[in-house]
Amino acid sequence: MKFCILIPCYNHPTTVAAVARDAQKFCPVIVVDDGSTLPLPELPGCEIIRLEKNSGKGAALRAGFQRAMELGFTHAITLDSDGQHFADDVPKFLAAAQSQPEAFVVGVRNLREAGAPGHRQCSNGVSTFWFRVETGVRLRDTQCGFRCYPLALAENLKTKSGRYAFELEFMVRAAWVGTPIVAVPVKCTYEPHQIRQSHFRPVVDLARITTMNIGLVLQSWFVPRSLRTAWSFGKKFPLRKTLREFFSEHAHEPVRLAGAVGLGLFCGIAPIWGFQIIACVTFAHLLRLNKAITVVSAHISLPPVVPFILFAGLQIGHRLFQGEWLPFAMRDMTWHRAMEYFWESFVGSALLAAAVAIAGFFATWLIAQMWRQK
Repeated sequence: MKFCILIPCYNHPTTVAAVARDAQKFCPVIVVDDGSTLPLPELPGCEIIRLEKNSGKGAALRAGFQRAMELGFTHAITLDSDGQHFADDVPKFLAAAQSQPEAFVVGVRNLREAGAPGHRQCSNGVSTFWFRVETGVRLRDTQCGFRCYPLALAENLKTKSGRYAFELEFMVRAAWVGTPIVAVPVKCTYEPHQIRQSHFRPVVDLARITTMNIGLVLQSWFVPRSLRTAWSFGKKFPLRKTLREFFSEHAHEPVRLAGAVGLGLFCGIAPIWGFQIIACVTFAHLLRLNKAITVVSAHISLPPVVPFILFAGLQIGHRLFQGEWLPFAMRDMTWHRAMEYFWESFVGSALLAAAVAIAGFFATWLIAQMWRQK
């Protein structure tokens, strides 16, 4: 294992020299000048990369990773150039990476104790919440730039976001492909002069991160993990294989396949009109059932079948409440009539949904068991 420290820099001439000097006590240092309009000070002993124009932190990190690999390094520890981080925390990253070479080691700050501005704490809280939704990983700080990247992972993982959103997308996709994410506590400072030097734009950059999070959340909810892993490494599958992945995730065991069918049937018939698809996708996600099978099963309530479902639910509910069947035929069944007997229809439809779901579960489980034995 061969470590370097990577410092992206944009217009931090008063702090970058001290940051680089402190970092050199532990590892060789690469400084990426991201198109600064202010001249950098002398940085003796540092490898300097100069980008022609300011392209954001994501582009600076990518350029630094490429150069670090060319120089034979295996891991790059990133450190902000504005003096927010302390280089004496570097040994924590070295120890964590040496014990788990394939892990992505991230720094975790205590923003409240460090006196971070309210908008920083808020944006970090929002980012942390969505990271947990997207990956299921609990992490207290997702916006710290103090990290240790395995360069093999950085080379192969495909990210689309730039600027500050790059770091969060990289961490999400790293979790998706099964990379261990190890958190280490780090110190930070938010002195008034240091805050003024930060180039994080609370409105613009938070909007970029939010837009990226919307796409990642949709992927985490609707795209099978096998496809997310393949796409994160830049692999593409033909349509037939893609569809097979959608319908096979969490469906290899008969009981889970039957669970997806039963859940879809229940949500399709249950009196949650207008929210059936949202409900079945949400519960399938929480129960780790196949979403595609659940959604297909929920389409039992197609328009030609809806009158029969309403009629059966209303009759069951009326029989339960009044002890007799309603004296009208199927041809007289309308939505308005069902609404006249709302509670009877509601309870009856829920009971019907449960009965059909249980029947569908056992029928699917039996067929799947027979097919599996065959």
